[in-house]
Amino acid sequence: MFEKLLKKSEQGQAIILIAFAMVGLIAIVGLMTDGGILLIEYAKLKRAIDSASIASALQFRRGFTGADLTTAAQEFLILNQSAADNIQVYTCNPDNEINTLHDPELCTVPLRKLIRINATRTIGFGFLRVIGINGTTITASSVGEAASLDLVLVIDTSASMAYETTGSSSSSDPGDDPALCNAAQTCEPLESVKAVALDFMDTMFFPYDRVAIVTMTSQNDNGFRDPYTLLPLSSDETTVRTAIGNIRVYQPPACPSVYGTCRDLCTADEIAAATDNSNPCYNKPVDYYVGEDCPAFRIYGDRSSCTSSNVGGSLEMAGAEFGREPIREDSFWVVIALVGGPANASTGTGNLTDVSPADGYPDDPATFGFCPYNTWNSPVNPPCRDTLESTRHSAGEVDGTGNSIYDADDYARDRADFLADPVDGMGVTVFTIGMGTAGSGLLVNTPKSDPINAGELLLQYIAEEAGDSPPTVTANHGFYAFSPDPSGLASIFSRIAENIFTRLSQ
Repeated sequence: MFEKLLKKSEQGQAIILIAFAMVGLIAIVGLMTDGGILLIEYAKLKRAIDSASIASALQFRRGFTGADLTTAAQEFLILNQSAADNIQVYTCNPDNEINTLHDPELCTVPLRKLIRINATRTIGFGFLRVIGINGTTITASSVGEAASLDLVLVIDTSASMAYETTGSSSSSDPGDDPALCNAAQTCEPLESVKAVALDFMDTMFFPYDRVAIVTMTSQNDNGFRDPYTLLPLSSDETTVRTAIGNIRVYQPPACPSVYGTCRDLCTADEIAAATDNSNPCYNKPVDYYVGEDCPAFRIYGDRSSCTSSNVGGSLEMAGAEFGREPIREDSFWVVIALVGGPANASTGTGNLTDVSPADGYPDDPATFGFCPYNTWNSPVNPPCRDTLESTRHSAGEVDGTGNSIYDADDYARDRADFLADPVDGMGVTVFTIGMGTAGSGLLVNTPKSDPINAGELLLQYIAEEAGDSPPTVTANHGFYAFSPDPSGLASIFSRIAENIFTRLSQ
């Protein structure tokens, strides 16, 4: 009897052990099966969220909100068949400008367009339900980045940017005196250019994008015609807008001057000596603006300090901004240059030493830049450029008589090559805008061999050819556009903005 009860007890224990073993076996199978499914679903979610973070970052621009970024991520997850139960979007969010969650780890210096996407998804189990584990929640996180923009505006501020102030066709109209229109902020076409530039700032996403401003001439009263960095790269929108509003036309001192141009104003003696209307000071008040003069040209036959369109020097100064600390090598580097005529000035390489002859003027012909000797006092040749705009010379190249033939146009092209070259230069994308009418050097319908077309030829080269070394190197070119007056600038800047955004989104 006892032995029978013992055998029945052992049989009952075996059933229990087998039951437990079956549960354990199912748990092991469930762990392998459901665990595998879990890993597969996590990998799908992680791949999807990686792609979603990039898709969301590409929407990270001015005017978009946190909801837009979340929607972009959600749509991309659906396309990848990996819908999430919850999506959270994080940015540095310094000013809560797009209503996203704050992640201090994304607050780099300088700021970058970084977005962190967190997504969760609930995964239901099959086999593990046997041991009471119905499912779990997986979380994936990824950081995406859209390229930020570092932009340098190069603005022509030479005297021609005040020639339309009064609507007169003459460059010597008294209303075009830069001292007057700068004070009243009425210089035209400069003020119209500034208005379009301010509108263009609406396309920037501050403080993630940065803007610098280089003017082609100094910005102070009684200044000189050297290029000037009005504003280093700045991410502060108010600072940028203020700087644009403060741009001024080149305002040289009143005559006489030793070097450079000067504002020719009627003196009391000149007014007294004027006997008829053939004298511009006849019956005019003291300090009446007649135009600009360059005594150095009249006295010494040297135009090198008289010209003020230093396109090459301006591009060189613009390029220096991208090397300013902190350098953002991952941002998109862009220069937009608005120029009103051909290059006729370059950056000086000499000094002011006056030894032989001691005539009050520097001995070094390169003191004020590269200006071929045969153009100093020529009534035919353009100032500081040779007569054949299609020619290209190297620095130090001379003609048969030993005189330099390296001119302002050559210098501008050399500087543009370095700026745009992606291998041996800076790899900057350059957009050029030409403004001008008859005689400006920016006529679009004149023959390419005509020297009057020099400005257009140069600007086309800068935007569409500079930096290329066929067949191995092609620069990331912008484009050249022409507008005879400020009315066409808005559409040109819109094209540039769209072009830039397309590249940022790629």
